[in-house]
Amino acid sequence: MNVLPAHLAALCRLGYTNEEATFIYLVTTHAGYFTRPQFLRFTGQTKGGILHRFTTKLLVLGHVRATEYGRQMLVFDLYSRLVYGPIDKDDLRNRRRLSNQLVQTRLFILDFVLANLDSQYLETETAKVSYFHEKLRLPLAILPCRRYTGLNSTSHTDRDFVDRFPIFISRSLPPVPTFVYCDSDQPGLRAYLTHLRAYERLWRRLERFHFIYAAPTPKKFHGAEARFSQMFAPAQAIHTKGLARYFEVRLLWESHKTSSLTRADRDLLRDGDKRYQREPFESAYQKWASGGLSGAELERQLPLLRPAPQTTFETQTLPASYDIFRRELDRRPKTKGPLGGPLRGPVQVEPKCLWNKDSVMVRKPKADAAQAPKKGLVAGSDPILASRFSARIPSGFGGRSRPRYPQKFDSSEPVLRRFPC
Repeated sequence: MNVLPAHLAALCRLGYTNEEATFIYLVTTHAGYFTRPQFLRFTGQTKGGILHRFTTKLLVLGHVRATEYGRQMLVFDLYSRLVYGPIDKDDLRNRRRLSNQLVQTRLFILDFVLANLDSQYLETETAKVSYFHEKLRLPLAILPCRRYTGLNSTSHTDRDFVDRFPIFISRSLPPVPTFVYCDSDQPGLRAYLTHLRAYERLWRRLERFHFIYAAPTPKKFHGAEARFSQMFAPAQAIHTKGLARYFEVRLLWESHKTSSLTRADRDLLRDGDKRYQREPFESAYQKWASGGLSGAELERQLPLLRPAPQTTFETQTLPASYDIFRRELDRRPKTKGPLGGPLRGPVQVEPKCLWNKDSVMVRKPKADAAQAPKKGLVAGSDPILASRFSARIPSGFGGRSRPRYPQKFDSSEPVLRRFPC
């Protein structure tokens, strides 16, 4: 943890203690969101007035927004410029409102940082780009980048390391960068594989690096390690003639000149796509296709096409899963819906703000029972499904019939009345 004394002094001038200022610095730098149990873990307390004084101070000063999610869990959004400005973090995107999924990921990141306070983190995008581009002399093109297009289609902005996952440098000699990925307890590794592909070009240009996979449950540790080991498995023997032949067949395929390709060529292309579709083979193919890499130069660069970075993989269990963003399954007997599936399941919960800037609890007033709209039934349907439809039973089908004559009408307008015969 590399907190400058000047930044702590600036936060203390806002009215916080040294311990509170340190926690606020960690939240603003790495997450932007926090919960009350996280502050208690940071202070080493289980409960008490220290938590109440800290949260009340934040709310009274108007530095946070408190939002209630499932299980009556409060999540605090530290958004005020009065906090980010004095510590030179005013341009961080942590101040913005995020979706439930991103808020959950930020809470995971903060849990990891609180469990590893002794590490020297690259806290901002500028610090990460400066380390890999200026210190390690790596090109900017291999950094994980995302392009944002403005209102004008011709203008765009490129941002690096937008995922905000922690990166820190070890104290060993030589220093080794450590990359962290925080995953949820939901099944599937699709987001994790996307993260690996985004960082692959950078990792293959490093001599060595360390990777930490953190999740609240160990049930996905084995699969995550297997995918990581598969990506950085030792390369097999590469022959120049076979690689050059793959480049030729691929160029014919991409040029739509497939009439001259045999079945063996198609098998070679299929196998080569699985073996060579990654860096640095992709860059070598682009140079070869443009005429900038001859067969002799490909032969000389063949040792460079065997990327073998020294990697180490580690797992770490996070203290909480934060399933507060999903409703619990209904404990009533399972009833099948119209399509044969379960009637109810986990859905996203819309948060409701509980506190205003004056530290006053605000709740939405409940509708009066007399003014509440009456829900009708659908003819021929299960009563359990009645609340999901708004149509009423028409007159003559067993429901309450409408009055034969209108009770109230404007006398200035003609009214067509039908009398019984």
